[in-house]
Amino acid sequence: MKIKDGFVKCKVGDNFLVVTTGDLGKENNIMIELNETSSYIWDFVADGLSVEQIVDKLVEMYGITPEKAKQDTEKIIGNMQSAGVFE
Repeated sequence: MKIKDGFVKCKVGDNFLVVTTGDLGKENNIMIELNETSSYIWDFVADGLSVEQIVDKLVEMYGITPEKAKQDTEKIIGNMQSAGVFE
Protein backbone atom coordinates (compact mmCIF):
# COMPACT_ATOMS: atom_id res chain seq x y z
CA MET A 1 0.00 0.00 0.00
CA LYS A 2 1.22 3.43 -0.89
CA ILE A 3 -0.56 6.69 -0.13
CA LYS A 4 -1.04 8.86 -3.20
CA ASP A 5 1.02 12.03 -3.45
CA GLY A 6 -1.05 15.07 -2.61
CA PHE A 7 -2.46 13.98 0.75
CA VAL A 8 -1.34 15.96 3.79
CA LYS A 9 -2.10 15.18 7.44
CA CYS A 10 -2.36 17.98 9.97
CA LYS A 11 -3.39 18.18 13.62
CA VAL A 12 -6.54 20.13 14.50
CA GLY A 13 -7.33 20.17 18.21
CA ASP A 14 -7.30 16.58 19.47
CA ASN A 15 -7.89 15.10 16.02
CA PHE A 16 -6.09 14.97 12.73
CA LEU A 17 -7.28 15.89 9.25
CA VAL A 18 -6.04 14.52 5.96
CA VAL A 19 -6.71 16.80 3.01
CA THR A 20 -5.82 16.82 -0.65
CA THR A 21 -3.41 19.40 -2.00
CA GLY A 22 -1.86 20.39 -5.31
CA ASP A 23 -3.08 18.71 -8.47
CA LEU A 24 -4.88 16.02 -6.50
CA GLY A 25 -6.77 18.74 -4.61
CA LYS A 26 -7.89 20.23 -7.92
CA GLU A 27 -9.23 16.86 -9.05
CA ASN A 28 -10.70 15.66 -5.75
CA ASN A 29 -11.49 17.73 -2.70
CA ILE A 30 -11.13 15.09 0.01
CA MET A 31 -11.02 15.63 3.76
CA ILE A 32 -10.69 12.73 6.20
CA GLU A 33 -10.87 13.09 9.98
CA LEU A 34 -8.64 10.74 11.96
CA ASN A 35 -8.61 9.96 15.66
CA GLU A 36 -5.35 9.13 17.44
CA THR A 37 -5.31 5.45 16.46
CA SER A 38 -6.26 6.16 12.84
CA SER A 39 -3.51 8.77 12.73
CA TYR A 40 -0.93 6.22 13.87
CA ILE A 41 -2.16 3.75 11.27
CA TRP A 42 -1.94 6.47 8.58
CA ASP A 43 1.68 7.14 9.59
CA PHE A 44 2.54 3.44 9.65
CA VAL A 45 1.09 2.96 6.15
CA ALA A 46 2.99 6.06 4.97
CA ASP A 47 6.16 4.51 6.39
CA GLY A 48 5.54 1.35 4.34
CA LEU A 49 4.63 -1.02 7.17
CA SER A 50 2.59 -4.12 6.38
CA VAL A 51 -0.71 -4.91 8.08
CA GLU A 52 1.09 -7.45 10.27
CA GLN A 53 3.68 -4.87 11.35
CA ILE A 54 0.94 -2.33 12.10
CA VAL A 55 -0.91 -4.92 14.19
CA ASP A 56 2.26 -5.60 16.18
CA LYS A 57 2.72 -1.86 16.81
CA LEU A 58 -0.87 -1.42 18.01
CA VAL A 59 -0.63 -4.42 20.33
CA GLU A 60 2.52 -2.94 21.83
CA MET A 61 1.11 0.60 22.09
CA TYR A 62 -2.35 -0.15 23.43
CA GLY A 63 -2.01 -3.57 25.05
CA ILE A 64 -4.88 -4.97 22.99
CA THR A 65 -5.16 -8.45 21.53
CA PRO A 66 -3.69 -9.12 18.10
CA GLU A 67 -7.20 -10.01 16.89
CA LYS A 68 -8.61 -6.63 17.96
CA ALA A 69 -5.61 -4.79 16.49
CA LYS A 70 -6.01 -6.61 13.17
CA GLN A 71 -9.75 -5.94 13.07
CA ASP A 72 -9.22 -2.22 13.74
CA THR A 73 -6.34 -1.97 11.27
CA GLU A 74 -8.26 -3.68 8.46
CA LYS A 75 -11.31 -1.48 9.09
CA ILE A 76 -9.31 1.75 9.00
CA ILE A 77 -7.29 0.70 5.95
CA GLY A 78 -10.54 -0.32 4.24
CA ASN A 79 -12.00 3.13 4.93
CA MET A 80 -8.85 4.74 3.52
CA GLN A 81 -9.07 2.52 0.44
CA SER A 82 -12.72 3.50 -0.06
CA ALA A 83 -11.72 7.17 0.17
CA GLY A 84 -9.22 6.61 -2.65
CA VAL A 85 -6.01 7.44 -0.80
CA PHE A 86 -3.93 4.54 -2.14
CA GLU A 87 -2.14 4.29 -5.48
